[in-house]
Parts: sequence; C-alpha cells; structure tokens
Amino acid sequence: MSVVPGLSRAADIPALKALWKQAFGDDEGTIDGFFADAWTPEGMFVLKEGDRLLSMAAWFPGTLCAGKSGWQAAYLYAVATDEAFRGRGCCRRLLDFMSGWLQGLGVKCLCLVPGSAELYAFYEKLGYGRLFTHGERLCEARETAGTAVPAEAPEYLAAREELLAARAYLSYPVPVLEYQRRAAGRAGGGLYLLSEGERTGCACAAMDGEKAVIRELLWPGDAAEGAAMVLRALGAPRAEVRVPEGNEPFGMIRWLTAEPPALRGAYLGLAFD
Repeated sequence: MSVVPGLSRAADIPALKALWKQAFGDDEGTIDGFFADAWTPEGMFVLKEGDRLLSMAAWFPGTLCAGKSGWQAAYLYAVATDEAFRGRGCCRRLLDFMSGWLQGLGVKCLCLVPGSAELYAFYEKLGYGRLFTHGERLCEARETAGTAVPAEAPEYLAAREELLAARAYLSYPVPVLEYQRRAAGRAGGGLYLLSEGERTGCACAAMDGEKAVIRELLWPGDAAEGAAMVLRALGAPRAEVRVPEGNEPFGMIRWLTAEPPALRGAYLGLAFD
C-alpha cells in the first residue's frame, strides 16, 4: 500500500489527537483546544498509508520582519511521527511535501522550535539552520508599582509590534495570537498588557502547577520588574520567563528562496508550547 502525503480532513481528527497524545503527552483539554480553536484542513498536513496515520505537521502563518523588510513565513507546529514508523523517513517526506505546498502560497521561509536538543541535528539534515535565540530567567514575586491587565489579541499585536520593531523577529497575525490567548487561558493565564508610569510592555503567561511560565515577556526594563507585574496578576510566587535578550538557541529556519537574506539572529518568542 502506498504512502501518501496530503492535507488533513475532519475524519482524521481522532487519529491526529491520538498521535498528538502519543508524541507530546499533552492533556485532553490542550489537544481538544487546538482542534476546536486552530485546526483547519489546510492548516495541518498528514502522511498516511491507506487509512493509517503515520505523520502529522501543523503550521501557523507569520512574517519574519527585519527593519523595513519582511518575508512571508510559516511556523511549523506539532510535527510528529507514530513511534511505530520512526526512522523510516516519514517526517522528511511529509515536510518536503509541506514545504512545496507552502512555497506555492508564497511562503519564503519555514520556522520551527525543535522539541529537544537532539532534534537540532535532525532538522539540520533537512536543510534547517539555527537562527532564533532568546534568554531564560527565573523570577520571584515582589512588590511592584506596575500593573498587568488581560489583553485581547489585537491589543497584544499592536504592543508586540512596537516593542520588537528594532529587532529581527517573527510576527504573528491576530488569529494566531487569539489561539495563543485561548491556549494560555486554559492554563490559567492569557495575554497581558503591562504598564508602570510611562513605560509599557506585554506578556503571554500560563500556570504550570503553582509556578507561572511566562512564554514571552517584552518589557523595556529589568525582566524581574516586568515578571513581578504578571506574577501579581496570576497570584503566583515564581515564574520561568523567556525574554528576547539572550543567546539561548531556540528556533530554526529553512529558507525557500533562491537568495536568502543574511540574518545572523532573530527572536521567535511564542512557541505555542
């Protein structure tokens, strides 16, 4: 029986959910949330042998911005292969099909975050290079005069674009940020606008047990200061925090253009994890 890549269908959803659970171990609420809020047939690709699902990969639209330049991008998400079929080139075949399909839509680059350090070498063999970095901090709750208030996706987009304008970064449209808002909300968090005096910022945060995970903190000052605002809003004692400043490897890119630009570093930030 032949192995065939293609777009997903509604009939594939039970198998897709099962593979998601096997590959990532997420709870049912997280998995159901993706298929309720973000799944579309053309937003997820599958590799199948007859009716058997072998591999899957979703994508979100974005724009890689650098100064006055921008390139249509696709952020690859939930890339997984059934453990019974790993090591047989299933992922390579699916991603090759996916890149050709997306290139036909005008996409210039594919971006992703490897699920583990070992996967960097795997994706390098598929033509991906290291580009995106960030910093990671551990911050404790403390007194702060600043505030963090829940934000809708359009408000967050406006703040995020302004705060990242001086960097090379991956920009997401409102529908993608809305999915992020809902996903974080299911984990006790959300999108937030920060303010203290004339300074403003934004953050995406969720709870992980008793601690918070601030998936993105954009604040024009000390990270601990911005994190304190979010921690007070969440009622959490501490947080793992991601900030743009830092050299921690985080994401990779595959250019689909004949002459890719010579970017040496960029910020990806939100990884939908």
